[in-house]
Amino acid sequence: MTAPEVLVVGAGPHALTAACYLLAADPSLAGRIAVADPRPWLSAWDARFAALELASLRSACVHHPHPRPYALVEWAERVGRREQFSGPLSAPAAGVFADFCRVLVDASDLAAARLPQQVRALHPRDDGRVDVQLTDGALVAGAVVLATGGARPHAPVTGGRHSEAVDLSVVRPGDDVVVVGGGLTAAHLALRAAARGADVVLLTRAPLRPRIMDVEAGWLGADLPDFFVQPPADRARLVRDARPGTVPEPVCAALHDHPRVRLAVADVLRAVPGGVELTDGRTLDADHVWLGTGYSHDVRTDPLTAGLLAEAPVEVVAGLPVLAPDLSWGGTSVFLSGGRTALGIGPAARSLAGARMAAERYTAALTGVEPGRRQYPVPDVLTGAGR
Repeated sequence: MTAPEVLVVGAGPHALTAACYLLAADPSLAGRIAVADPRPWLSAWDARFAALELASLRSACVHHPHPRPYALVEWAERVGRREQFSGPLSAPAAGVFADFCRVLVDASDLAAARLPQQVRALHPRDDGRVDVQLTDGALVAGAVVLATGGARPHAPVTGGRHSEAVDLSVVRPGDDVVVVGGGLTAAHLALRAAARGADVVLLTRAPLRPRIMDVEAGWLGADLPDFFVQPPADRARLVRDARPGTVPEPVCAALHDHPRVRLAVADVLRAVPGGVELTDGRTLDADHVWLGTGYSHDVRTDPLTAGLLAEAPVEVVAGLPVLAPDLSWGGTSVFLSGGRTALGIGPAARSLAGARMAAERYTAALTGVEPGRRQYPVPDVLTGAGR
């Protein structure tokens, strides 16, 4: 293929956000953006929602891939689906969000832009471009937006099955299920197993914490200027402390009220045949042990970023790279989106809001078009003044 001006790596919500922001800022990029992913657009996202039987997003209705905050709501109103939003944030149902994303893909002919290949390596060049090694061949890109999650399942309990691999269909009435974790994924697993007639114990390290969003709203605005001026080690600590497992209040209430769900605060040592062993010496019976314990982002363990790190070294703190304010990697034309940008974006980096926050940064750098009005605070170095 002709060398793309920008190669977007990934085909999930962060990648779609990248394509939508870039094309909105510079329509002449149409036909000059390529997207590399072996799977169709949003297929991994859709599969996860289906596997966990998630009916709704946790994000507010203004957090989606289109640059205009209310584009999703406006589209839903036009097609008669405005009622498919709920709660104080007007969180969209999974189906209406997925269909809106498909509309965005079709509107910019992004299905044709997708290369059904995996990126194996990125090699920054002296001329500012990037050599890209694919599963079948190679290409040269003017710039790369790395918008894959790059996350590894965090499995602190040996012998359990991480949520990424859970199959709810195996549960039978009367089964004993132990779910480990204090966040929304663990809560959903517990409730879905109970709905199938299982007796469920949800093990958390601390009492459940009710919260509407996965991070406090201040991390989308008010708390960011102070965050940006902290040294990297302090930013890493703030990111970690800002993301304890939390669950929306209605889900908390459902867990407390469900007759087949028991909540327990305990530390799990390991899964053993027929159950789990706790650190206090007790053993709980279990036909299934599931881990809703999230993911870790470490550029040193992901082959793609580990290779990039070897060729273009950057400081790494708690597994996270110290990027330039525009989210470029070490003076190269590789830009990042997702959880690995947390030191530059803040605790919301991995979320849909974080995808938008990142897109504002690298879009301005790649197109030279500054947003008319930034929706999110940025470091002073990008503006010349605090926001």
